Amino acid sequence: MRLSRPSADQAQRHWPTGGEIARLLVTLLVATLLQTTVAPNIRILGANPDFALIIVVCVGLLKGSEIGAVFGFATGTLVAIALMEPLGLSAFAFVLIGYFAGRYAETADLSAGYAPLVSAFAATLLADVVLAMAQFLLERQVPLGFFLGRVLVPSLILNTLLAAPLYLAVRLALRGGGDLRAARAR
Repeated sequence: MRLSRPSADQAQRHWPTGGEIARLLVTLLVATLLQTTVAPNIRILGANPDFALIIVVCVGLLKGSEIGAVFGFATGTLVAIALMEPLGLSAFAFVLIGYFAGRYAETADLSAGYAPLVSAFAATLLADVVLAMAQFLLERQVPLGFFLGRVLVPSLILNTLLAAPLYLAVRLALRGGGDLRAARAR
């Protein structure tokens, strides 16, 4: 019988403590409340802010890909339930966003400070394209010019501008350090 060694990825896996889970749950509740109560009442540049998406990006950047993906699934599901949207579509998009934001944090140098902006820009682009493809597959076509000019570009600008203050707020709420790899090395 051969015993296998844990891989390097499994050896470095960091599971959250009870306090971290509680802070993540509070962050989840705040993200859901912001997205369902505040965001529909704010319209800047012709777009509503996507607080839930940006907070999923921030959690992915601060806690890694696994926690980011689970947090994204929970956030997408709760927001879809609260807004009475079809279940699964936003959860799928948020899982991808949380996972890829976490992978970016695990492999890139976050000390420059622009990681939340780049991640929020890429996440907004990914989410809007996934949701537009779903609308196309459901035969609810939207003209491309309308989608680019009235949906995609304004939401890219607004979410990118909101990324820095929300990243700082989530970082304070989760009491996380800056660089994920440095935090794991401790």
